[in-house]
This record gives sequence, C-alpha cells and structure tokens, in this order.
Amino acid sequence: MSARIVALVDDRAERPGLEAEHGLSFYIEADGAPVLLDTGRSGGVLARNAAALGVDLGHVGAIVLSHGHYDHTGGLADALRLAPNARVFA
Repeated sequence: MSARIVALVDDRAERPGLEAEHGLSFYIEADGAPVLLDTGRSGGVLARNAAALGVDLGHVGAIVLSHGHYDHTGGLADALRLAPNARVFA
C-alpha cells in the first residue's frame, strides 16, 4: 500500500509560498484513491495551497468532514467546485 498525506490548511505555513489560517484540511491519497479530510475555514486558502503544492483536487472522490466546526467545514462550497464529483461524508 502506498499513501500520501499533504496538509493543505493549517495554523502554520511551514514553507514559503503557502498560506496559513486557523483551520485544517488534509489531502490523503491511499493506493491512488484521493480523499479530502476537512476543508479548512476558507476555500481560498485551500485552493491556493493545493495549487502551490501541486495537488489536483479535481480527482478527489470523497470529502470527509470530521465535525461541524467552521474551521473544518468553511471551505466546503469551494472544495465542491474544485472536486465536483466528490461525495461528502459528515
């Protein structure tokens, strides 16, 4: 099994060119199946960081929301625009 986990939204940006905001979002790919875990506070940071990290959210098949707080779900509308075929699990 191969896996890749990329932090897209976090309270800290650990490298130049990334943005930080209060919130959380992870792109997880296991055996070629991409999933987005949470969507951060705003879709803008999610989208810009994904682009800066070379993560194509268009292939995401599932968006999993861990819980209903705004800093984990606020970017959902934008995430669905970027991943139009994703199913949402909450």
